[in-house]
Amino acid sequence: MSLRDPPYDPPSVSELQEFLQANRRPTGHVNEVWPNLYIGNEAAARDKGALHSLGITHIVNAAHGPLNSRSGQGFHVSTGPRFYRDMTLDYYGVEADDATDFILSPFFYPTARYIRAALAMGGRVFVHCLMGVSRSATLVLAFLMIVEGLRLQEAAAAVRRHRDVCPNPGFLQQLRSLDMSLERERRRKRQAQALEHLGEQGETPSLTELREILWTNRKPVAPVNQVWPNLYVGDESVARDKATLSSLGVTHVLNAAAGRRRINTGQQFYSDTQIVYHGVEAADHPEFNLQLFFSSAAQFIDSALETNGKVLVHCAMGVSRSGALVLAFLMLCQGLSLAEAITAVRLNRDIGPNSGFLEQLRQLELSLQRSK
Repeated sequence: MSLRDPPYDPPSVSELQEFLQANRRPTGHVNEVWPNLYIGNEAAARDKGALHSLGITHIVNAAHGPLNSRSGQGFHVSTGPRFYRDMTLDYYGVEADDATDFILSPFFYPTARYIRAALAMGGRVFVHCLMGVSRSATLVLAFLMIVEGLRLQEAAAAVRRHRDVCPNPGFLQQLRSLDMSLERERRRKRQAQALEHLGEQGETPSLTELREILWTNRKPVAPVNQVWPNLYVGDESVARDKATLSSLGVTHVLNAAAGRRRINTGQQFYSDTQIVYHGVEAADHPEFNLQLFFSSAAQFIDSALETNGKVLVHCAMGVSRSGALVLAFLMLCQGLSLAEAITAVRLNRDIGPNSGFLEQLRQLELSLQRSK
């Protein structure tokens, strides 16, 4: 099974605008664009009789704000919970402007969660702004992408079948960014599933497949992440930050970049703590034979965890050398295949052993398979 996916290129802003503006027609004050999900304008939001006849239980005002308020280019709709106090409605306000430079994306996930919860309890949700074209449509498109798993083009097509909408270019660009982010997550999940399949089948991924899965769709790594119970991978800054190590409860440190010209900490550096130190003088170079240290590093980690210790494995960046040693530990001491080990670690941190280390891990797996 291949771990490669064809690249996804979402439509450009101009392509989206052309699609949304073609063959436009009046669609009224309010339209159901998805089961029990409506988009409309201010007139519909103020028509309590119409809302009652539609069975609306939840309202999202994407133009929430005081009367006659104007910031940038977007007017607000001053309804709010008090306006609906004589109705059994739940109100959610988003104070957004219909301006190309307004950053609406921070509201994507909270609003999507609100709509999802309302629909899950059998509610009917009305999302509106001033015209029911830009702000409200953007939040509904984001909901369809986040919750329903639609790509941007698919979400736009689904909504446009029922209502003419056209988010401003700034909102469309933010939706494109969301589209690419969600696609990266879907790709990571597919790759993880492919790795799991390889592990279940007892297949060792090729070096090309390993590089593909580890070096595409990466996320920025934090200074430190827990990648296995009581096992952390981090960078040099964390290794030198004794306060952070203490707050994490770290009892053992494995320095995968030890040496006078690398990260020269050592047991002496931790002499004012209770930390047990183990150093591996490894170079982050494909020709360096890290396999010589797989067993001793794994034994150090395993012994620490068996005594309820907490272990930090680090190198300079917490990506290559430390990542390779943690993968080796999971294979040698936890019985995971290489594919399973990568999947487990990558749930919490993006690591990337260099090509030489990956090949050595492949050889370790082949050796373990032969020994079985």
